[in-house]
Amino acid sequence: MAHREFIYIGEPLPKLNEKEHAAFFLNLQKGILLSLKQRNLLTPAQYQECLAELGK
Repeated sequence: MAHREFIYIGEPLPKLNEKEHAAFFLNLQKGILLSLKQRNLLTPAQYQECLAELGK
């Protein structure tokens, strides 16, 4: 697999420990789900089901 570099505009991302990394991506996933729900691309039941899956 090829190594890829990411280009960030602005401040570089801080180094995160494993716990912070997991929390960051969990919050990112929750934000994406909320955005889909607000755009009526997920029903409230689907949204709740997805949140429950993230909590496992």
